[in-house]
Amino acid sequence: MDITTIVVYLKGLIGTIMSLLMMMSPISSAGESFGARDSEKLVTSFAVVSDIHVETNNPEPYGRFRGVLEGIKAGEDIKTAVYLGDNVMNGQDLENFFFYTALKAVSPAENNLVVMGNHDIGNGEGVYTHLRDSFLGFNHILTGERHENPYYYKVIDGCYFIVLGIEDLAVNESVMTQAQLDWLKGVLDEAQAADANIFVLNHHPMNYLNGVPSDSLENLLKQYDKVIFFHGHMHKAMDETSYYTISGIPCFNVPRATDIGDGYIVEVYEDEILVRGRNFIEGSWYEALEYSFSF
Repeated sequence: MDITTIVVYLKGLIGTIMSLLMMMSPISSAGESFGARDSEKLVTSFAVVSDIHVETNNPEPYGRFRGVLEGIKAGEDIKTAVYLGDNVMNGQDLENFFFYTALKAVSPAENNLVVMGNHDIGNGEGVYTHLRDSFLGFNHILTGERHENPYYYKVIDGCYFIVLGIEDLAVNESVMTQAQLDWLKGVLDEAQAADANIFVLNHHPMNYLNGVPSDSLENLLKQYDKVIFFHGHMHKAMDETSYYTISGIPCFNVPRATDIGDGYIVEVYEDEILVRGRNFIEGSWYEALEYSFSF
């Protein structure tokens, strides 16, 4: 073994030990608690973050992730937390262990919905089925959510949370099959029949598709009412351009949470959906980044 290999090995080992020490350390205070704009009229509320990138040889994202989780937990009315993929860096079992045990230790919300990102399945390298099964296995053991596919949905307080999934190795495009689109149509039909709010959760932007035409998802979603689409992947700092529309569909580009702790809180009321930008680590609102929807 040459010196370069030894150095690389020791660096990874030291990083892993540091992460384990952080894992065993007591959780710090989640800071001052906060509530919804109008708790008495609230139907449900959820937090959305993305691109955590937990990595075995780099403890910094893990430490910030813990801060984000504690910041979500400080929300008195938050019932659900959404993680929009690239939760880990390389899809390694040890990385998944760190990510999911942090979720379990902090327990930031009653429901934790985890989306698959390209880094969660090796960022284009490895055996897809092994990486997918590892993702689904950890998700089941440590959140209690059992899913046969990386795409699934859950109805929470009458709202439909639809998680889309990558079906083969991917980097800058989400590989999607017609089978997933057919499944999605069935769920959308069910949600519309119930006159429900629909939150579509994907790692990649809407038209970053492979396996089906790139506009397939757009053409399907635009047929339905009360849909809001959230994605990550772009690592773009959160500002006024993070909200945009495609074919009339409201879309939010969620930043990398472990940069400075940014994400969104969504408050659902009978006649309004309020999306509010927040820094979960500092515990502060972005008042200029608040959006109201009345479908």
